Amino acid sequence: MTHPIPAAACEGADVDPATLDALLGRVADYFRGKERALERRYECAITATDGVVLFADAAFWERTGEALGFDETETTAVERAHEATLLLAGDRADRLAEFETALDVRTAVVLGR
Repeated sequence: MTHPIPAAACEGADVDPATLDALLGRVADYFRGKERALERRYECAITATDGVVLFADAAFWERTGEALGFDETETTAVERAHEATLLLAGDRADRLAEFETALDVRTAVVLGR
């Protein structure tokens, strides 16, 4: 399983690295084939050649975690990795403050290409 989340975004998770990697892979597999629908539904935060980060509603990860059978800790770890990816991209694009503010009311979803 592969996923679009960089290693730097996975640091400090409440689950061990191998478990988080597996969870992120399951999420990427779950999103496969749904990318266009997600991109139409949610606002694009930032794009790159290898993927896109979307702003989704705050309950997005709760619904996704339930659909995948994740417990609360697993869902939170996945959500934090996706949000950390947005913040890393925001830091590189000099938009960190903007993205931090956006995460007060929304969440981030990273889709690979």
